[in-house]
Amino acid sequence: MHRLAVSPLLALALHLPSLAAERSLVTDEPVFVKGRPEGAAEYVAKAGATDGQHLALTMQKLQQGLDRPFLIWAIGSSYTNMLGSGEFWQRELPKRFPKTKQVEYRKMVGNSCPWQYLRGWARHLVIPDQPDLIITYTIGDPADLEKLLIELRRHTTADIIVPSIHWRERDIPLWGQSENAADQDVAAVREVCRRHDAEFVENRRDWAAYLTANKLPVPALLKDAVHQSDYGAHIINSNILAHFRVPQAFSYEPASREKQIQPDKQPDGSFTATFTGTRLDLHGITAPDGGTFRVLIDEKPARESNAWLMSYVQPDAKNAKEGKGANPRDQSPHGITLGQRIVPQTWTLVMTSDSGDYTLTGSVTGPDGDGNAFKPFTSASGQILIEPDLWRRAERNRTGDRFTFEVKPAALDEVTFKAATATPFVLRLAQMLSNGDHTLRLVPTKPGTATISAVQVFQPPGR
Repeated sequence: MHRLAVSPLLALALHLPSLAAERSLVTDEPVFVKGRPEGAAEYVAKAGATDGQHLALTMQKLQQGLDRPFLIWAIGSSYTNMLGSGEFWQRELPKRFPKTKQVEYRKMVGNSCPWQYLRGWARHLVIPDQPDLIITYTIGDPADLEKLLIELRRHTTADIIVPSIHWRERDIPLWGQSENAADQDVAAVREVCRRHDAEFVENRRDWAAYLTANKLPVPALLKDAVHQSDYGAHIINSNILAHFRVPQAFSYEPASREKQIQPDKQPDGSFTATFTGTRLDLHGITAPDGGTFRVLIDEKPARESNAWLMSYVQPDAKNAKEGKGANPRDQSPHGITLGQRIVPQTWTLVMTSDSGDYTLTGSVTGPDGDGNAFKPFTSASGQILIEPDLWRRAERNRTGDRFTFEVKPAALDEVTFKAATATPFVLRLAQMLSNGDHTLRLVPTKPGTATISAVQVFQPPGR
C-alpha cells in the first residue's frame, strides 16, 4: 500500500589562464569562470536556425514552470564529469526562465566510459527517475549511441542532448583536415541523433572556431592532454544552453508525449480513464479522510501489468580494484535484462573464479544458475538475462566479487490519499507499461473526500 504524504514538488604552449569576469548568456550580471586564456575574448555561444528543434517539452516546462524541480540526468565518462554537478544549470536556467525555480541534476560517470555501457546505467538509474532532460557527453561507437537512444526513447519522454567531443591533443593531426576526432566520427554521431530526434550540439565545431578566432593552440582549453579546463567546461555547457530556445519549428508536439486527461467519475465512486502510453501520474488534493483506492490497469491489479524496475547493480565495496584510480563501478555488469515470470526480490551475483565465472541467487527464487561474464546468460528460472556487452572490464573481476540489485514492481496496487490538511499531490501510479492502449480504474475501498482532478499520461516516442 502507498500512503500518500506529498508536499508540493579544454604552436602548443599553454596560455596562462586568468580569472575571467564573463557576462552571463542571460543577464548582464558578471559570472566569474576560472581559466579563460589570457588575451582571449569572452566566449559567446551562438545558436543556429534549427537549434532547439528537439527540445519542445524542455522549453514548455521551463517557460511554464513546474511544481517540482526540473530534472536533468547526465551519463557518460570523465568528460561528462568535468561538466560539473549541475551548478551551471542551477544558476543559468532560472535566470533565463523565471518560472523555473528549481533545477535538480544527477549524474553517473565512469573512467573513459563509452556509450556501450551507458545503456545499462540508463536502464537502472535514468529510466526509473523519468527525467525531463538527458545529457550524454562521451565517445564510443555510434551504433552503441543508437542503442542507448532507442532504449531511452522507448521508456522515457525526456529530451536528449548529445554534444560532439571537444578538441584534445590527440586530435592535433586532424586540425584543418577533418571535423572528426581521433575517436569520434562526428558525421555518424550527427546522423544517429537525427534519426532519433536527439538534440545534437556542434560543440567541436564551435570549440575550434573559438580557438581559431583567438589564435589559440589546442591545449589552451585543456587541463591535461584530454580533459577540458574549467573554462573549456564552461564553453561546452554554454554551447548546450544555446539550444534552449524556441526555433521556427519543433520536431514534435509536447502533447504527443505528455498530456493530462480528465478521469471519469462513476456512480459507484470509482474513476476510470483510457490512455496510450507507458506511465501514469495522478493529480489531486489530499484530505484528512482522503480515502483508499485499488488500482486496476486493464481490469487487473496494477502489479499484474508486467511492469518492473531494477535498481542500480551495486558492486560490493570490497570488490577487487585494478589500475590507478580504479572504481568498482568501472568493472561490473552495468545492465541486467529482465526475462519472464518475474518475482520481485533482491538478486546477488558472486564471482566464483578469476576468469568470469559466477553464480546468481535470488532472495526468493534461490540459486538460479551459473554463468560466465563473457557469454550470454539466462537464469534457470528465465527471470534474469545478462549480456556480455553490458559488463565492463569483466577480466578484472576476481573470485569473491559481489554485485546486488533489486527488482520491484513499477506500479501501485493500492493508494491512500491522506494528509493532515488538504494538499495538492502528484503520484506516479505506474511506469514501464507496454507502450500501447490501456485502461485505468480506481476503485474505492474506503470512502474519503480526496479530490482526483487529472491523470497525466506519458507516451514515449519509441516503440
